[in-house]
Amino acid sequence: MSAIPAAPGADTRDQGRAVPFFRAGRAVFDLSLEGMVWSRRSLLMILLLGLPAPLALLFRIFITRLPPRVGGFDFYGIVIAFYYVRNALPLAALFYATALVADEVEGKTITYLLTRPIQRMSVLAGKFAAYLVTTLALALPAVVLTFFLLTTIRGWSGMGSHVPDLFRDMGVVALTLVTYGAFFTLMGVLLRRPVIPGLLFLFVWELLANAPGYLPRFTITAYLRSLIHHRPPDEGMAEIFAQVLPTALCLEAVGAMIVVFLAGAAWIFSTREYVLDQ
Repeated sequence: MSAIPAAPGADTRDQGRAVPFFRAGRAVFDLSLEGMVWSRRSLLMILLLGLPAPLALLFRIFITRLPPRVGGFDFYGIVIAFYYVRNALPLAALFYATALVADEVEGKTITYLLTRPIQRMSVLAGKFAAYLVTTLALALPAVVLTFFLLTTIRGWSGMGSHVPDLFRDMGVVALTLVTYGAFFTLMGVLLRRPVIPGLLFLFVWELLANAPGYLPRFTITAYLRSLIHHRPPDEGMAEIFAQVLPTALCLEAVGAMIVVFLAGAAWIFSTREYVLDQ
């Protein structure tokens, strides 16, 4: 990342003063967003987050008959709960959020940010906002397209009753990206190589969400998955949703996690000394 430019016409005597938080955050956001959109990582994320849409189209074309108790909306529910909330969105958060600071350190461009008269918290806020805009722009259109492709397999009648679930699912998608993004941002500023520990967290620790008793409450995915309102009528498919926690508890837990993770990441990034390898 290049240095944050001074404002046009700014007095050189003012360049030593701290740039206001929101102005600095906006500059970091603009630079970070451009770098994320035109990166090879985004090409991989387009494939990962957009995959359900073409699969739903193929499903609609070649699957002409469905079991009487199972409809396209039930398959859509599984796509949201299992593919997006459990796997694709956490992976997108892992590969984007852990790199917010790590890429700058690895590319030896962190000094361009830290030597400017801006608060470190504004740097992290701008980069995190760019991550959210990028991932939401990739995920939400695919969710909407998948919804319409699957819920209209048997026609448009009754689809209006499912639209509130679509908006609720879009909210859960956004919360998933914010929560896992905050967690992996914390890992990214805390660990030198966070990707492997992040993968272990997702595919080992998060499996506790399927365990009985109170163990699911020690995971992130159990709270997010419980916010999904619809459930498949088929008993075998319904097991994929496992334990359902109260909505109020889920919102409180997710909100607390976001605050704790982002506050921890901001504190570590603001106080840590970055010594670049020669």
